Amino acid sequence: MLLTRFWNVLIALVLGATVFVLYLAFAMYNRAGARAMAEALSADSQVVSWYLKDDSRQRAAQLISFAVDPELAKALAKSSESDAKVPDASRETITKELRQINEKIPREQGFDAVFAVDQHGRVVGRLGYDQATGLEDFELGGYPVVADALHGYIRDDTLILDRMYRVVARPVELEVGQPPAGAIIGARIIDDRFARELSQRTGAAIGFFARGQRESSGAPEEFDKSQLDQIMGDLEGLAGDKDFQEKGRSKVRVIGDTFGVQYSRLQGEAWALGAGFAVARVPSHVANPLSFLKADDVDKSQASIALPIAIALGAAILGLLFSILEHSRPLSVFRKEALRMAKGEVDQLQPSKFRGVFRRIATDLNDGIDHVAAKGGVPRKAADLSQVLGDLPDQPTMSAFSFPGDASNPAQSAPLRSAPNAAPARTVPQPAGGAPPPPRRALPKLPGAAAEPAPEADLDPAAIKLAEWRKVHEDFVALKRECGEDVEGFTYEKFETTLRKNEEALVKRHGASRVKFSVYVKEGKAALKASPIRD
Repeated sequence: MLLTRFWNVLIALVLGATVFVLYLAFAMYNRAGARAMAEALSADSQVVSWYLKDDSRQRAAQLISFAVDPELAKALAKSSESDAKVPDASRETITKELRQINEKIPREQGFDAVFAVDQHGRVVGRLGYDQATGLEDFELGGYPVVADALHGYIRDDTLILDRMYRVVARPVELEVGQPPAGAIIGARIIDDRFARELSQRTGAAIGFFARGQRESSGAPEEFDKSQLDQIMGDLEGLAGDKDFQEKGRSKVRVIGDTFGVQYSRLQGEAWALGAGFAVARVPSHVANPLSFLKADDVDKSQASIALPIAIALGAAILGLLFSILEHSRPLSVFRKEALRMAKGEVDQLQPSKFRGVFRRIATDLNDGIDHVAAKGGVPRKAADLSQVLGDLPDQPTMSAFSFPGDASNPAQSAPLRSAPNAAPARTVPQPAGGAPPPPRRALPKLPGAAAEPAPEADLDPAAIKLAEWRKVHEDFVALKRECGEDVEGFTYEKFETTLRKNEEALVKRHGASRVKFSVYVKEGKAALKASPIRD
């Protein structure tokens, strides 16, 4: 069984290696997914920064229409001349011009609020930002982005007013070579719509925050919106993030083992208020090694199915072949030889015909048979015909029975067919001239044996039968001793019970009136022969 055992060990090793490789692939896949997620988040942060700047440039271009309008420039110059109060005429003119110009700007490039600021930083006119309604002294000159525009620069920044705004500013010039008459400020609210536009461009979930609170957010369809709250809940941990405080961008942080997030601060005025944005992505990962079995159809279509099937079939065929060569075939040979021995065709098994463990079993059986033979046979139950004659078949072989020609002379009965290797029934030889036979030597009395039976003429048939059975018992015991067999425990009572049971079966089966038992030697051992007799 060496090959089979080797194959079982090999299969176990391959199975263990497969599980190890599966766990290794699981760990490598998740680590690669985390690395790819980190790279993607860094790219997303850069894309958001680039988009904010590009959007500001495009919207700054839309402010040219306001900056070159002469009526608006004149009204701002007149307002700048007054230190006490903004003239009402300038306010009305500027508001009218802002509304007319703003209607010509495409909606997707428009502003949520537009402010016209004079040299004093006062808001002379505006569109939107209704929070300033009724405020006569509302001004924006204190913000650096507005101050730079009043000095002739085009700037963009993120302001925190009532909410977060992305603003662009450019100067309004009345005469070339003269200081600007004022500045025009365009503002766009950083709301959920703005965040969704960025999310569509990057494919990542995006959230803007300021003063420790979320201002707006947007996410792809496959991203769970409830996870955005977890992103904002992680803002408290940014205080201890050295990269975020010094470089303005944190390392990739994993939240809940489900997604990664990276935080970036917004440059400019909003920096002091902790304003920034977060980008988040769900990594490509598997929960456990068995998750590979749940691969989608695209992954399954790219996998090679033929090779695993071929390997599995080859392993199964080799395993069956080894099992047949080392188990099924030797067992079949051993079974055939054992059957031959049971039929009496051979006296011993030939170990050379077997292999492996069966050769050892055959040798042990032969040694056991030799030991039993050396002791004079295996002890048997007293007169148990199932051991002496074997199980009675439905159609008994005629070698075990004989039908007498003359029922009154049983000694003249002869078997219809001799059993193979069976010695003739033991009979007493008759001397020449019809003289009476010599007296039979006396047999030793067995313990528990009854006295000599009375003459047959004085007994009924039942007593005669019992007398015959006692005689058969004595002859059988004597013959066993002559053959060197053990007779210990071979009592008449058990012998009689066995004879009676078998007599009933034979009488019923063959329709005989009685059965005569006799002893003979078969293959060097004492044996019984049952002869059904019909009167």
